[in-house]
Amino acid sequence: MGTDDGAKGAAAGGSKASTGGTSDAKAAASDDASLERVEDSAGGKARFVHTLWRATSLAKIYYSGDHKVRARTLLAGMLFMCATTTALMVVFSYVQRDMMTALSNKDKEGFYEAIYKYLGVIAIAAPLFAMYQYVQDLVALEWRLWLTRLLVREYFGNDAYFKLKAEGSMDNPDQRICDDTRNFVNACNAVLLAFVQKILSMGAFFGVLYGISPNLLYFCFAYSLFGTIVTTKFFGARLMGLHYQALRREATMRFGLVRAREHAESIALYRGAKREAANARAALASVAAVMYRRVAWIRNLTLFTNAYDFATFCLPSLIIAPRYFAGEVEFGVVTQAGFAFRTVQSALNIIINNFETLSGLAAETDRLEKLLALLSGSPPPPPPVSSTDDDPNELMSLKDVSVRTPITDRLLWRGLTLDLKDGDSVLVVGPSGCGKSSLLRVVAGVWDSGSGDVVAPPRDDALFLPQTPYMPLGSLRAQLLFPAEIGDADATATAAEEVEAIISDASLFTDDDLHAALDVAGLGDLPSRFANEGGLDAVEEWTDVLSAGEQQRVAFARLFLRHPSVAFLDEATSALDERNESRMYASLKKHCSAYVSVGHRSTLLAFHSHVLRFVAATDGGGSWVLERAEEYEKTRFGGGGREKGGGKGDGDGNGSSWGFGAW
Repeated sequence: MGTDDGAKGAAAGGSKASTGGTSDAKAAASDDASLERVEDSAGGKARFVHTLWRATSLAKIYYSGDHKVRARTLLAGMLFMCATTTALMVVFSYVQRDMMTALSNKDKEGFYEAIYKYLGVIAIAAPLFAMYQYVQDLVALEWRLWLTRLLVREYFGNDAYFKLKAEGSMDNPDQRICDDTRNFVNACNAVLLAFVQKILSMGAFFGVLYGISPNLLYFCFAYSLFGTIVTTKFFGARLMGLHYQALRREATMRFGLVRAREHAESIALYRGAKREAANARAALASVAAVMYRRVAWIRNLTLFTNAYDFATFCLPSLIIAPRYFAGEVEFGVVTQAGFAFRTVQSALNIIINNFETLSGLAAETDRLEKLLALLSGSPPPPPPVSSTDDDPNELMSLKDVSVRTPITDRLLWRGLTLDLKDGDSVLVVGPSGCGKSSLLRVVAGVWDSGSGDVVAPPRDDALFLPQTPYMPLGSLRAQLLFPAEIGDADATATAAEEVEAIISDASLFTDDDLHAALDVAGLGDLPSRFANEGGLDAVEEWTDVLSAGEQQRVAFARLFLRHPSVAFLDEATSALDERNESRMYASLKKHCSAYVSVGHRSTLLAFHSHVLRFVAATDGGGSWVLERAEEYEKTRFGGGGREKGGGKGDGDGNGSSWGFGAW
């Protein structure tokens, strides 16, 4: 809403550091110290069975959801192809064995027969492996799209996006919705296929390996157990913790760069580029610290796994060589034994071979679980009520309402009772930080940290105009239609269908309606200014193209277009000159039944019937006093008119403005 609320600072102070970017070297040093704690932590994070169980629970949401029939069909097809390709690998081993045996025996006819078999297997394997990869990609894509849509729906449902920011309870939800979802789905598919393929391979080659040498099979088990214990014990918790830290810090750095882009003009006017560059370098140093450690531990892991894997090329030959030299087996059996040993050993070493994937899966599962838990735990807003039974003209009612900040639980004010009826207009005044904007948040239902009874107008019959209007991506038409009332899109909706859903309100308003609303807001020339770009359908970065005052008048045009019963304005004319401010309020009275304004300018007093004045208390809270505008003006200015103060309007004109003076 507004920017004057002391609760906003409290919320920002209580949020996690990663939501605000890395601002100094101390934060980086603290992060470096946390890395040491991560590396020295117990191996709880290396509990791979626990990781797989949590990932499976998260995957059940998709495979038991509304898309389950297609999801399970694709999964079954993928697993069937996995089994088929594994069977082909067994056939390959026998063809290779026959080829090598024919070569060692100088059996020309047997060699070419094996070659023909090999070509036949390739003719089947080439399209099969291509289709197998396609199905894998299709499973991952549809799963990711479904999960992302679910998170987006939950994120924007019940005002969860606002509550997460206000409470500071979640760092980088954007990264979790985009990057972590993609990585989680890919990792789940990779681990699932690895397990299935290894189990099938192990079952297929068990008999081959046991038939060649039982001792070779026993040694394979012992060797795999040794490698798994060493990998999980010495590398598990460290690499998982570092992977989690890397995701978090990279998101923090990206957030800082995006924030600098969004506030480029302010930074340039403050000449703050050097400071922001220093912040970016500090964030980069924080990322580098964790990446250097991660690279070092991956080097150690690679050193072990390389030595471990290279040994498998000679160990089977060492075990089977005495039997070959004794003439008990043919040369092709030696090569088949090596192939079978490495296949079974690879199946048993699934944790070692997929260690980095499992490390990432653990971190991404944890981050998505926490996001889903917070989103699903966000309570729905209270049902709106347009009037009371006692008075049908009553549009809003507050009974003994007290409000506290969400994080620090600091009391802002108490005991507010206020009734807003048809024809009323209330100006809310008070010092900066007293909680004026919090009053509007309570009425909007996005704040519920307090007590009392609130009877608010229905959401579709009220409009809130913040000090800085939100300008969504899209055309000029989309700016005027925002917020369009749309339903949830289907899980398989195309991009065109999503766009159609966004502009579904277009059918409710004609182009003449849009032009009329712009005319009333003093922006009738706006479509013609962008005639070459499409007029109402021109697509621009409107936050950069329009001035602050023009953006505020676009917000008023939205109101004039919809005719809500009640309007709530949070310093909605702060960027306008007095002439345009007077014009907006004169039109406002014609387009809605009642309105509540938050502001500091004394010029606003002329457009309101009542004043809700904040009264500070010695115990840290405060209360409100409702007065008629005439009484407030006499009390405040002694009946001698408004106090004039210097300063020109900072909006689109040269009119003067006055303040309420010292509070």
